[in-house]
Amino acid sequence: MNDIVLAIVSATLLILLLVSGIIIAFFISGRERMKQEKVLAETRLGFERELRQAETEVSEYIMAQFAQELHDNIGQLLTAMHIQVQNQKLDHPELAGGLQPIEIYLAETTQQLRLLSRTLNNDYIGRIGLMAALQLEVERLSGLRRFRVHWNATQGPSQLNKDQELMIFRIFQEITQNALRHSNASNFHISVKNGDNIFELRVQDDGKGFDEEEILRGNKASGLRNIRKRAQMAGFSCEIVSAPGKGTLFILSGPPQPGFL
Repeated sequence: MNDIVLAIVSATLLILLLVSGIIIAFFISGRERMKQEKVLAETRLGFERELRQAETEVSEYIMAQFAQELHDNIGQLLTAMHIQVQNQKLDHPELAGGLQPIEIYLAETTQQLRLLSRTLNNDYIGRIGLMAALQLEVERLSGLRRFRVHWNATQGPSQLNKDQELMIFRIFQEITQNALRHSNASNFHISVKNGDNIFELRVQDDGKGFDEEEILRGNKASGLRNIRKRAQMAGFSCEIVSAPGKGTLFILSGPPQPGFL
């Protein structure tokens, strides 16, 4: 009888040991799988970040080259045209009145070209800083006379790094170019708060607005996608509020996160 009880107890203990071993094996396997998935996710995130960084560097290089071409070649042509107009006024004083509007247009075109070439040059933006670059772009937009620009800025001790500043500025340019092409707005409100460990950029127009979901379903959403992608790269949230006939509001905000970019 004792032998039977001992055999049952031994078998029970053996079964418990086997079950415990299986549970422990599953637990260890699950932890290893979670660890591998975490490593894989971090690797994928790092790869995507490097890919986006490469895309940004290529884009900035192209814009810098384009800015140089504008400054060197187109700028020289405009200067030559201005000199030619001046010579015509000296040689034919009777034509001075008719040439004056051309001279004014040339001066405005030269000024717009100068401002545009500066805002395309990331080295220049890095030197003057985000707020000065935004102010420069506001001056350019005002000079286009497409809508009335309202500018309000609050500057404190900034926590943004140079890459974040450049990315924010490119987002702003993307927003303004979309507004110039599509909004049909009369007023353009720009508000910036930079400092005290917080950054917020609000850009609002009173144009025709749009249905974001409908735009994203089509093939003309590259601008919106670029805005959201760049905001994510810079470590900020991007809110877009718009509806047909009700204008558009972009809000780029969040605490600066130096680990990004």
